Amino acid sequence: MTYNQNCFNMKNSSKTIRLALLAGAAALLLASCAGGGKSIPDTKKGIMDAFVAGTLDPSYAPAAFFIHFHNDQKVGDPAVQAHLDYFHESGMDILKVQFEQGAPRIREFTEEGIRLIPEDFYRPTLEIIAKLQEAEGENTYVLPTVYSPYQVSHNTMGEPMIMAAAVEQPELYKKVLDSYCAALVWLIKECKKIGIQGFYMCTQGGEIMFYDIPGFFDNFVLPYDMAFMGECCRDTKMNILHICNWEGPYDDLTRYKDYPGQIVNTPDNLNGVPFTLADGFELFGRPMLGGFNRQGEFNTVSAEEAAALTHKILDGSPRGRVMIGADCTVGNAPIENIKAAVAAAHGQI
Repeated sequence: MTYNQNCFNMKNSSKTIRLALLAGAAALLLASCAGGGKSIPDTKKGIMDAFVAGTLDPSYAPAAFFIHFHNDQKVGDPAVQAHLDYFHESGMDILKVQFEQGAPRIREFTEEGIRLIPEDFYRPTLEIIAKLQEAEGENTYVLPTVYSPYQVSHNTMGEPMIMAAAVEQPELYKKVLDSYCAALVWLIKECKKIGIQGFYMCTQGGEIMFYDIPGFFDNFVLPYDMAFMGECCRDTKMNILHICNWEGPYDDLTRYKDYPGQIVNTPDNLNGVPFTLADGFELFGRPMLGGFNRQGEFNTVSAEEAAALTHKILDGSPRGRVMIGADCTVGNAPIENIKAAVAAAHGQI
């Protein structure tokens, strides 16, 4: 098994879940043959197209959970194989490509100390995406993750340096962001040349911690988000907007209401106050991805309980407008829980 063993403990495989999956699949097939209900498209692209259009049989909810792989599975063919193994084992409805290529660290924020990157910096990432697209792209949406320019700067500079740069050297900070943005746009354009039809578009920088810096979002986040996301959405059809709270909480998502993306993935709380899929659908008016907290009980319950929680989420959400997943990358969920949640969303258990 090539997955991150911290994320996937295959020793706890549940015979009950496996048998239920087989029985559920057989029941769905019999219902389809008998003419009961709408038929489910026979490709994952068809399923996702119907979901976004609002025509997918609500007995089937798409599902996808995302993970980071071992350090030795982040580049080259090992990264390709890890993505394919997990995609096939989990049964999820899209193949999301992780964004693992880090830009050089900036240790000293001066004109001489900053390290800009060339336009084609992300060529190694493109090579991974191309192989995944070749392997699965005919029937499945392969969606590369694209971090925002701000997020790349967070990884290269860190929050304290960013806050100081935004106040003391805003034009130099924009120069760094411009470099990252140009490389990301290059990657996006090259992805579309090889047949990629959508992206998993990430944003940060609108968290509460930046409120004390006047104009931070408007100057250093919004214009760069619009630049790379605009390219993501140009001539594509299956983009997911991910509002990431990994680094800190938000207290309002209204500023993201008009951000692009056919599907929206948000935090499940705003500064400790629950923000449900129903809340998200009311705000954005678009299909939502989520339901589970990446650090919540999904990581510790049994597979049977994970399936039950999935049904509970679906029962409390807008029917036919929800794709089951988590608010961000899950780190400790057993593979059996992921498989059970996906199967439950698909109406198989």
